Amino acid sequence: MTTASTAPAPQTLISSRVAALSVSSPYAVPSRRPGPDFVNLVSGAPAVEALPLAEIREVTQSLLAGSDTGGPALGYGPNAGDPALRELIAAREGVDPARVLITNGGLHGTALALQSVAEPGDVVVVDDPVFPDTIRIVENTGADIHPVPVGPYGIDVDVLEERLRAGLRPKALYTVPDFHNPAGGLLPYERRLRLVELAERYGFFVLADNPYRHFAHDGSHEPDFPLDSDRVVVAHTFAKTLGPGLRLGWLIAPEWLAPHVINLRRRLDFQSSTLSQAIARSLLARGDWFDGLLARAREGYRERAQLTVRTLREAGDQLEFDEPAGGFFVWARVRGGVPAAELLAERAREAGVVYSVGTFYDPLQQGRYADHLRLAYSAARHEHLTAGLERLSAVLRTLP
Repeated sequence: MTTASTAPAPQTLISSRVAALSVSSPYAVPSRRPGPDFVNLVSGAPAVEALPLAEIREVTQSLLAGSDTGGPALGYGPNAGDPALRELIAAREGVDPARVLITNGGLHGTALALQSVAEPGDVVVVDDPVFPDTIRIVENTGADIHPVPVGPYGIDVDVLEERLRAGLRPKALYTVPDFHNPAGGLLPYERRLRLVELAERYGFFVLADNPYRHFAHDGSHEPDFPLDSDRVVVAHTFAKTLGPGLRLGWLIAPEWLAPHVINLRRRLDFQSSTLSQAIARSLLARGDWFDGLLARAREGYRERAQLTVRTLREAGDQLEFDEPAGGFFVWARVRGGVPAAELLAERAREAGVVYSVGTFYDPLQQGRYADHLRLAYSAARHEHLTAGLERLSAVLRTLP
């Protein structure tokens, strides 16, 4: 009989699959305790001032006060989501509501889509550099990651086609087509069409993760992937518009995939918050209200991007980067290479500023992009962003 003293340590209960998962941090712990003057330029969260706090407060009070809405708003709901919300989203997207599935944000939609199809031994093509949590999702499926370079015009379709001709056979391709995270590129419509053509020819599907699509600084829109193709899956989120705390997004899936995603969802978390869905439904039903929210947010992020670019340019030429045309980030290379990048990160931390180091975005997790950094200008309050950029500029001027 095994006694308590001879029983295996409790940590041995962890499954080998979970124990083998990678652990990574986007930035180093600051060298001093964060205080009121500490500036975090890591998060790609929306600016608080861009969120509709008053409207959400109003809608929530109304929902919970109503005798016929309070109970349902706190009750269970369908696995695929609130039918009325799905219809509102479908009308905006121009698709059948049956193809719209409500999720707990864009990342959740990405996970559901990939977990529905990918198995150990499969190949999933991803951006290089890549939004890092996608790496964790692919790890969970057991599939192999195959990076394809990303540049100013998004994922390199020419490189992908060459590799497909040479024998690459992925199950899926993941990309952030609009204002890429972290690189900032925008995938032109012609290349989107070519991706779909390649997917149809070689038998994979394109999974477009699109949280920044509505945040072009000039308000323009690149035509999106054709949603009538059964090789296109799109993950969207309300995190950047209504707030990440609502944990709400949607997935547009083709007919062959949608029922399997719903079936998987039933076995994981059952449904998204009914209250969050009711809030979003009430707001989207207000005619052109949502478009007005997007327009105001775009203006604010455009000003933040201009401030960031102007301040960094005035600090000298230590950073090499393209001015962002949209999205939430500046992706920069430190001209002095890895030693200068490491020195910059260390001195920035000492000055009370942290940002994402480039190695976090290496899909192979081999330490590449160590000479890069990602600055998020979206989340910090304007005065904190200004202070952080000024400190970072002062540090840049000290680099050899």
